[in-house]
Amino acid sequence: MLKRIISGVACGLVCGLFTFALAEDKATEKIEATCPVSGGPAKAGHKSKYMGKDVFLCCENCPKAFDADKKKYDLQAKTQFLETKQIVQVGCPFSGQPVNSEATVALGKTKVAFCCEKCQGKAGESKELAKIVFADFDKGFTLQTKCPVSGKAIVAGQRVEHEGKNVFFCCPGCPDAFKADPAKFVAQLPQFKGGKKKAE
Repeated sequence: MLKRIISGVACGLVCGLFTFALAEDKATEKIEATCPVSGGPAKAGHKSKYMGKDVFLCCENCPKAFDADKKKYDLQAKTQFLETKQIVQVGCPFSGQPVNSEATVALGKTKVAFCCEKCQGKAGESKELAKIVFADFDKGFTLQTKCPVSGKAIVAGQRVEHEGKNVFFCCPGCPDAFKADPAKFVAQLPQFKGGKKKAE
């Protein structure tokens, strides 16, 4: 009986230490994203929320700074959303037209695409790239990443307008299902949660 108790205690200690080690690894695990506050590499274990999305930061102090003034870090957060694929580019940030995958400009640890070389050149010459790229967020990007019908990744060209906002789908077959019963799907779409998505 005593052996069982000792064995149970030892097992509990080992499991506890393993869980603690995993939590520590998560806190220090670097991800391919830039901390909006410090500009350094973000880590998975330090995060906050903005526009309904996860914002990853580099240390335990940065979430406090970010939460104290989220609007101050708006452009940096949106850049990170693009880095972490929490938003999807659906058009040229300037024209709203379909993008040319060859006409890109680096932004943080990712790239932004444009419809033509003229727009690409305009962006490339700017010293405030994030500011001009996200000036009209809905023209070039969406908070929606999944098709409301299938749950698959959205495709920029597959869209319909509903109540003045674009809804994106994965294929030509899904819009009809959405149009037949929009109320069934709208609740899961970030563009319809409280109108313009606000900071949390």
